[in-house]
Amino acid sequence: MPKNQLFKKIPTKEILNKVLLCFDIKDLFSKVSFCRKDIVRLNSVQKLNTITDELKEYYLPCKARTYLNDLNEKNIVTILRQILKHFNYNIVSKEKYLRGEKYILYNIIANTDVEKVEHNIKHLQIEKKTIIINFD
Repeated sequence: MPKNQLFKKIPTKEILNKVLLCFDIKDLFSKVSFCRKDIVRLNSVQKLNTITDELKEYYLPCKARTYLNDLNEKNIVTILRQILKHFNYNIVSKEKYLRGEKYILYNIIANTDVEKVEHNIKHLQIEKKTIIINFD
């Protein structure tokens, strides 16, 4: 019986740590940000390829075929995001420009932090008010 739409069994802390090590992240509490260039530099795709058999034990077979075949820089971030979701963490991405080149910067934050950020953004938005002017 599957546990949810992606996993047949919930990922353990052990498998999370193995995936984090592929990104050269020691633990969830380290404030590390990374981009695709870092993923290429660290050979994260090749490192994650070595543990795909372990990951297949957790994913549903149809989802394992979708997410764990033909790994690249983009979909390994998706795999990390899916596993982090079960530990109440999320990946937030921001577009940055450096010397005229655009790249996406990824940060791992707790879900409570995401809620705070979204709450602050809602309060910063300008409220539209209806104003009626009479020229009598």
